[in-house]
Amino acid sequence: MKLSGWRGHRFLRGSVTSAAAIGLIVIGVPAAALATHTGSQAKPDGVGPGYPPPGGIYSSFTNCPLNNTVMDESTTFTACVGANATTGSITLGSIVTPVLRPVNVQFGFYTGPDQTYYADVLPPIAGTGALLSTRPDLLPESLTTGLGCATTTSKTVKALCTKAENYGGKYLDVYALAQSDGPITDFDLLSWTQPTKFKLINPLLGNNCYIGTLGHPVMLAPQLSINSGGVETDPNPTKHPDTEVLATNSTATATGFSVPGVSGCGPGGVANIAIDEALDATSGLPAATGNSLTLTGEFDIAVNTAAEDSALPQPQNEAKILLSAFAASSKAHGGPQGTVTPVSAAAMRNLLENLASPRA
Repeated sequence: MKLSGWRGHRFLRGSVTSAAAIGLIVIGVPAAALATHTGSQAKPDGVGPGYPPPGGIYSSFTNCPLNNTVMDESTTFTACVGANATTGSITLGSIVTPVLRPVNVQFGFYTGPDQTYYADVLPPIAGTGALLSTRPDLLPESLTTGLGCATTTSKTVKALCTKAENYGGKYLDVYALAQSDGPITDFDLLSWTQPTKFKLINPLLGNNCYIGTLGHPVMLAPQLSINSGGVETDPNPTKHPDTEVLATNSTATATGFSVPGVSGCGPGGVANIAIDEALDATSGLPAATGNSLTLTGEFDIAVNTAAEDSALPQPQNEAKILLSAFAASSKAHGGPQGTVTPVSAAAMRNLLENLASPRA
């Protein structure tokens, strides 16, 4: 489908929003503006199973579940999300942490025959955990500050403080790692739910120190605004009809979510309780209010809408068309890149205001 038909097309009006929304869900966003094609700028951390790493305009889609046969059931569109993140911040209780390490987001979505919301979301072949690939971010406070070592009266906490002070270096640093804690649910164009947990990393805290756990995650629900965007068509539209890459630069904010207390931190067993309580006391957790998320970044979505193109014989398998486009791009090695058409922030905002209602 050409850009001329994009503005009035129900899916493509929503898909730009969806791409940004989904990427923002998982705690990471890059702040680069749309200059050249955004897909060629992304640097995914890993390659998923099932197909060679794509190139050209599809270089950011390394882990889309196109080879999951469920996506063959699509009735209107099939899409892949690929996003990279480098900036952002999140406040959990009194902990304010900048998101500075790269974050890669990968998954697919499509119109299933029995869907309840606008589209059904599929995680990468590797599973729900592969929705988010990232590295830990350094918290602004040291472990001794986080434990309240200067004023603690707990023998367990004092012992851990002594170790941290004596060992120094990495034993004083605490990192936070955002992890997906379940599937995206209630997915619609401007609303969704993403359970997330944050692992606190320090050699003295053990391997099971978390803010949010299975059954008690942090439930994020960002609200999205669009800053700019663009559309790039497949370089071989005859072989890959109705195939495009959409990109936005967007800002997401989330407030009003609650954050549970710290759990599982320390030497293990009952002794963890004192460590958990010390960390909670200095970080203001659990926190029912005052938590927030603000992220700005750039996201790509590869989409095919051939199943609703009246100029083509039907039925069309959109997942196979996208997979073919990916395969061709992996062999192109710098070949034709397609045509980029910028879309203004005002146009994007206008599209958001005119989004269709969710499917029933």
